[in-house]
Amino acid sequence: MVLTQNLDSYLSKMFRMCVVLLFFSSICTVVVGAPVTVIGHTGESLNIRCTYESGYESNPKYLCKGECNIGNKVIMVKSGSPAEDQRFSLSDDRTARVFTVTITDLRLEDEGQYWCGVKRTGTDVYSEIVLLVKHVGGGAPVIVTGYRGERFDIRCTYESGYESNPKYLCKGACNIGNKVIVVKSGSPAEDQRFSLSDNTTARVFTVTITDLRLEDEGQYWCGVERSLSADVYSEILLLVKMVVVGAPVKVTGHTGERADIRCTYESGYESNPKYLCKGACNFGNKVIVVKSGSPAEDQRFSLSDNTTARVFTITITELRPADEGQYWCGVKRTGTDVYSEILLLVKQEPSYFSTTETNPQSSSITVSDQNKSTDAVSEIYICVED
Repeated sequence: MVLTQNLDSYLSKMFRMCVVLLFFSSICTVVVGAPVTVIGHTGESLNIRCTYESGYESNPKYLCKGECNIGNKVIMVKSGSPAEDQRFSLSDDRTARVFTVTITDLRLEDEGQYWCGVKRTGTDVYSEIVLLVKHVGGGAPVIVTGYRGERFDIRCTYESGYESNPKYLCKGACNIGNKVIVVKSGSPAEDQRFSLSDNTTARVFTVTITDLRLEDEGQYWCGVERSLSADVYSEILLLVKMVVVGAPVKVTGHTGERADIRCTYESGYESNPKYLCKGACNFGNKVIVVKSGSPAEDQRFSLSDNTTARVFTITITELRPADEGQYWCGVKRTGTDVYSEILLLVKQEPSYFSTTETNPQSSSITVSDQNKSTDAVSEIYICVED
């Protein structure tokens, strides 16, 4: 009985000691020196050199990624064993007391925090590495601006010697395994709005985008394919804007009344279709509430076009709080729509200028198209005040 109690007491003490040791080892990390930053380029090879002190020549070495905590130790490669990712390898120069981790075919996702580790009894010894991975090529990003509905050219220059190399335009991060190539030389693009031509004399390839859309905005990479080394890239940031004429104009209407919005347009657009669009009015999300030549789904909305005065008028009868929102008066044509912004405030109380009037009051605004080379469009916001 006494022997059993003594054994239980001994095991309990040993368990508590193990817990303390485990806890202590998880929070006490031996780190040597300040973090070292190394920079590599996608597709190339990179060597990470890890020095260690005398006496550790025969100790196992490894490279750990991330926080490298106990229970969450992601070892990329260790001495004496092939790495799971065969792009990683480790060699140990015991004379120089330096072990080197080589990463081939460097990728953007390899970027991050690493630890050179030396295994020993007790706490391992670490030195911190911060790896930055960049695309080959370089220079600062080029910011270009296009307008919705228009044609836009992205010009990509390249160096001598790459005249016969394949070229392409890649969208997004352009990582290995996640390379979204929108167009490539020698092949038609999946999205036929994109095409690529290569002027090998000027060493410039041009990507043409027709019918530019808001969703085309973003980060792109002009890429030159190379067979024996990493591709060469130059970064493009494409901004897509809508042509907006003038500052927003505020108009006030009242619930239950009629509002007239008069939109002027320039000579030459008399026979073009006109419309009123609600919301962002983006490609693929264009909510047209009324257009010329067709009755509106909501019969409170109607459109009339005075081609002599070059003014089309949107009439909204029985204004409601639910009419609050953004609208665009548009003139349809080949090319980019131009927008004029309107903010319509709808109040609950009716307002009459004369006590003898029998017809509901109408609120009207005239929007002038000031851009001679593009569509005339008027943007309208409708707000409701209680």
